Amino acid sequence: MSPRLVPLPTDPADAPKYWRDETSGVLARAIRVFLGDPGDLTVRDVAYIRAYLSQWIQSPAWDANPHHDDRSRAALAELRAGVGAIADAADIRAWLFAALGEGHDPL
Repeated sequence: MSPRLVPLPTDPADAPKYWRDETSGVLARAIRVFLGDPGDLTVRDVAYIRAYLSQWIQSPAWDANPHHDDRSRAALAELRAGVGAIADAADIRAWLFAALGEGHDPL
């Protein structure tokens, strides 16, 4: 008898949420500005992106990585601690590069 596969929930509560699924349109606009011409970001756009990246990296799903080691746990903690300091497009870019280096791609 083969094992029975149990489908995973399509949207677990602790999974990070993607910017494309936000329904007000303000986050999508801010992300598009950042990707197109980051010099046009407003203070409010930066705040929306910072809040988005914060919910992304704070997701408990990342703690469940079975391949974590001391280095990757420290890097995750650093990303979590640093997201609140994002103040402009350069900070967003730097944070994203650090996240990508750890296998996190919120965009």
